[in-house]
Amino acid sequence: MAQILKLKEGIKFKMGQGDTRRVVCPEMGAKNVTLNYIVFGPGQEFPQHDHGESEDVFVILEVSGVLKQGKVETPIKAGDVVYVPAKEVHGTVAGSGGMVCISCQAPPDPKLYRGER
Repeated sequence: MAQILKLKEGIKFKMGQGDTRRVVCPEMGAKNVTLNYIVFGPGQEFPQHDHGESEDVFVILEVSGVLKQGKVETPIKAGDVVYVPAKEVHGTVAGSGGMVCISCQAPPDPKLYRGER
């Protein structure tokens, strides 16, 4: 059955720095996708990582930051959508005003929720 969910009421979990919440996740019965809501303070980072067999998509909702891929840094801002193929290393750093985004992984990445990323 369809559910109406609130981004800010997701389940808190550790994912880099910042306030991170699982909104759509295996605990609620999701088998093929996840959705997370993340609020980063100024300069807060999600260290570079990969998601194994999972693809990652994240949408920058507010303010800006940097997408890091190895030594390459690419500016990202509100309205940008970032697609990261499976096994590709990536990370983010929030700009001076912080950054708010949502991320989706498919299939779900259990290591992310266990704090192993």
